Amino acid sequence: MKTRRDVLVLGAALPWLMAGNAAEAGPGGFPSRVVRIVVPFTPGGSADLSARILAEKLSTIWGQPVIIENRPGAGTTIASSYVAHAEPTGYILYLAYNTSYAATATMYQKLPYDPLKDLAPVSLVASAPFILTVGPKSPAKTFDEFLALVKDPKQDITFASTGTGAGPHLATELFLREAGLKARHIPYRGSGEVITALLGGFVQFSFLDVSALGALQSGQLRALAVTSPQRWAQLPKVPTIAESMHSNFQISSDSCILAPATTPRDIVFFVNASIVNALAMPDVIKRYSDQGFIAVSSTPDALSAKIRTDIDRLGKVIKDLGLTTG
Repeated sequence: MKTRRDVLVLGAALPWLMAGNAAEAGPGGFPSRVVRIVVPFTPGGSADLSARILAEKLSTIWGQPVIIENRPGAGTTIASSYVAHAEPTGYILYLAYNTSYAATATMYQKLPYDPLKDLAPVSLVASAPFILTVGPKSPAKTFDEFLALVKDPKQDITFASTGTGAGPHLATELFLREAGLKARHIPYRGSGEVITALLGGFVQFSFLDVSALGALQSGQLRALAVTSPQRWAQLPKVPTIAESMHSNFQISSDSCILAPATTPRDIVFFVNASIVNALAMPDVIKRYSDQGFIAVSSTPDALSAKIRTDIDRLGKVIKDLGLTTG
C-alpha cells in the first residue's frame, strides 16, 4: 500500500517517465552513464534472466546501458555485501531474492552488512510460487491423497530441496508446520538433481521453483498444489495450498531491487517509478510470464515491510532447525 510520502515522491518522479522522451533523465541528470544490476547467482538461471529482462527495458527508458554483473557465492552474501558497501549513487543496484536475502539474515552469524540497514528497498520485480510436486511413481494423485500418504505412520517420508536453507527447503518446512506434518529432508545441489530424485522415486515430494516448469508442464512430474495466494497461470488446474487446506498459507519466490542504503531518496524513487513503468509494459509482462513469473512492482516502503516480515517468518524456522553458518 502506498503511503502519503510514497505518493508525493512518486509524483515528483513520474514527469520524467511520462514525458514524451522515454530517455529523459531523472534527478540530477541520473543516469548519465552505465548502471549495473548485481545478481547473486551465476548466469543462465531464472534470476539472471529476470534481471536481464528488467535491465533491457530500463536501458530503453533511460537511454543508458544497464548491464548485469554476476557475483555468486556464499549463499548470496557476497553480492549483498558488495552492493551494501558500493558507492550510493544509484549506479549500482541489486537484484535480490526475498527468501535467500531473508534466510541469510538469520543463518549467518557474522554478516559483513546489516540486512535491515545497509541496503535500501526499491521495488519488487517478479513473483512465482513454489510447486508441491511428486514423482510419477507416487500413489498420490491429489493434494488430499498426498496428505494421507504423509500422515501414514508406516511411511518413511522424505523430501528433496536444492540445498539446506534454500527457498524450496524453507518453503517446505513452513508448509510442514502449517499442516502438522513431519518429513525427512534430503538436500541436493540443484533443481536437476531434485527432478532426477523425484523421477526415480528416491524421495516422496519436493517444493520446486519455476526452473522445473518444463518437467511440470510435460507431465513428467505431478504438481499437486502451489504456494501462491491465487492459482498459477502456468498450471491453472492445480489448486493453491491455501484453498486445499482452507488456510491462509502462502509463500512465494520474489525478486526485488535494492540499492546501497544511503542512495539519495529522490534517485531511489526515480528508479522505483522507472521499474513500475517497465513492469507495466505488455512485452515485459509476457516475457516474465513465459518464464513462469508474474511481473509485480511495489513502493520502497511496502518492500521494506515485506523484507522485515520475511526475515521474521523464516528466521523462526531457521532457528527451530538450528541452521547456522559462520
